Amino acid sequence: MQTKTAPNNYPKQQKTDWEQVRAQFNLGKEYIHLAASQFLASHPKPVREAIDRYRQALDQDPELYTQEQENDLMQQAREAAARYFGHPEPDNIAMTDSTTMGLGTIYAGLGLSKGQEILTTEHDHYSHHESIRGATYRTGATYRRVPMYENLSEVTPEEMVEAIMNAIQDQTRLVGITWVHSSTGLKTPVAQIAQAIARLNQSRDEDHKVLLLVDGVHGFGIERETFQELGCDFFVSGCHKWTYGPRGTGLVAATTQAWQHVTPVIPSFTEVMDVVIAEEERPSQMDGKQMTPGGFHSLEHRWALTQAFQFLESIGKEQVWERVHYLNRLCKEGLAAMPHVTLHTPLSDELSAGIIAFEVEGYSTQDTVKHLLHHKITCTAAPYRTSYARFTPGIYNTPAEIEKALEVVYAMK
Repeated sequence: MQTKTAPNNYPKQQKTDWEQVRAQFNLGKEYIHLAASQFLASHPKPVREAIDRYRQALDQDPELYTQEQENDLMQQAREAAARYFGHPEPDNIAMTDSTTMGLGTIYAGLGLSKGQEILTTEHDHYSHHESIRGATYRTGATYRRVPMYENLSEVTPEEMVEAIMNAIQDQTRLVGITWVHSSTGLKTPVAQIAQAIARLNQSRDEDHKVLLLVDGVHGFGIERETFQELGCDFFVSGCHKWTYGPRGTGLVAATTQAWQHVTPVIPSFTEVMDVVIAEEERPSQMDGKQMTPGGFHSLEHRWALTQAFQFLESIGKEQVWERVHYLNRLCKEGLAAMPHVTLHTPLSDELSAGIIAFEVEGYSTQDTVKHLLHHKITCTAAPYRTSYARFTPGIYNTPAEIEKALEVVYAMK
């Protein structure tokens, strides 16, 4: 089949040597990898080298190296994350192992009481819903899930904002949403929702203001918005997907005010540990360092987050956004043109990012995944009650790979 080249409203991809970017990854050449970016990304060369360097140092002198370097290297990673995400206060970033750990840390540490509720949507991931369920069960608070739209094919940002705002009640203490739905690839208007909640909060006292938490893992590393531009109170993300960071890394970014509404579930091993042991005064207010779960983690992976953010910065956020959206538009337009395929992800950049959800007539989702794998193309099945097949073109993919994947899907008619 013949598919479109670059859509007319996209710039030509000339700013970045994408073959050089692709060469930084040790991806197997037998397959076209259209699934890894949203699962466990391959480590680019600078990240691999950093992990190896830290691992060798730990193997040679684990106690001495950890005592001398841990706080400094963790702070470097925190500062790199803050710089990349446009967060003005690095100390307000907590380091975690995953999106799931971040969600659990915030919801379990949230100061909820009986009579309050958490509002979320029907479209969020299992980890998000389970974190909320556990938090309300322990505190006696309640939760509700609401739909954000009636018809996905006709959804608008305004409809999603209205759905959330109409569902907020007097007892609502926190709204938990997802930036990019991994079930359908729909991107939600986080900034507009945050602005609407801020207007609502103007008429509420401090103890009844509505907090906004965002599971941002499938926008983080693709989209250009900074933490301040999004306007949420808590932003939770893993760093081993679209940011191509070390496996088993993640973060929570929050405002100073938001951190005051949570307490640590797992004791921190940052500088506060030394203060407590010395029986000195604890810090006067909560921050991301104190909310970072302590214990021994895969230190070489956490420390190498610095190099992951530097890698993305070396390409440029604008260039990454253009490339990912360019490849996704090629793929979505090709799928949308096939009569036997139902595309569930909106075509527009405003309503989508890097996940493409689709169905092939006559094939179950699992059969579609197996068929593509037989043709050496990786694809995933979304882990939801209604499961669609998903392509996730990322920065190490090429237009030729998209064309090949579309040809295979086209032949399934």
